[in-house]
Amino acid sequence: MCRTMKELEKFVADYRSLKAMKEQLDAELFAVEREIIGYLDINQKLTETGSDFTVKVSTCERRTLDSKRLEADLGSLAEYQRVSQYRRLYVK
Repeated sequence: MCRTMKELEKFVADYRSLKAMKEQLDAELFAVEREIIGYLDINQKLTETGSDFTVKVSTCERRTLDSKRLEADLGSLAEYQRVSQYRRLYVK
């Protein structure tokens, strides 16, 4: 745990550097995923197996409720809501 401003400045600099690397890696990972999916699409395959891997693409579905519309139809939904709290770090 850092105790001085100097230590905090170092940790914030490290944080920013690591965050930038993570964003770059996420972008590169996304591009590679697109290439793999592109291969499967071009070859009209859902799965492909190589010497040391198997890749598979599938369609997923996520359903959500339109809470604004539901509230407009039924009134307040406050008694049905669960609220959880958590801590979030902001670094600018």
